[in-house]
Amino acid sequence: MWRAIEILFRKLDRWRHRHNVDRSLALHLRGEARPDGLSLIQLRNRLEVRWRARDIHPWDADASDRAQLFGEQLLSDTEAVILRLFKALPQIDLIDLRVVEPTSDTVIMAGVVHRSNLDTVRSLMSVRMRLQHMGLSSWMWGTVRTSLDSTEDDDGVSDEHVPEMGRWE
Repeated sequence: MWRAIEILFRKLDRWRHRHNVDRSLALHLRGEARPDGLSLIQLRNRLEVRWRARDIHPWDADASDRAQLFGEQLLSDTEAVILRLFKALPQIDLIDLRVVEPTSDTVIMAGVVHRSNLDTVRSLMSVRMRLQHMGLSSWMWGTVRTSLDSTEDDDGVSDEHVPEMGRWE
């Protein structure tokens, strides 16, 4: 029951967002004599998110597989954030994200995730595969580390974190 109500409210939020954009394009609302307005071709809402990864718990600091524990935590945290953001913000179409190391500004995971990719990755078994198919790259998969002050192109997405085809194994 609550799930149906939640879905209804999400649909209402998306409709209200689209309605507000359409009203902004309707020029006749500002007193023009012509009833026609501007026609919407494409609407994309982009969210840019940057966060610092958590270090492993102090209880695990003595573990011999410290890097593996950090990697597993990084993957599960990143997936959880992506899913929660898309759930909390139904009007967002894509998320541009970067995760930096706990102690420096070195980017350790980055990419652009499209909402439409979520449905195609649900059947994949591992978190790593789901994140890779969502469009993320990471130093854990052999991509080069970058810093936050790297050069960015016009739309704010750095090309340094985009993996080359066949790079992941």
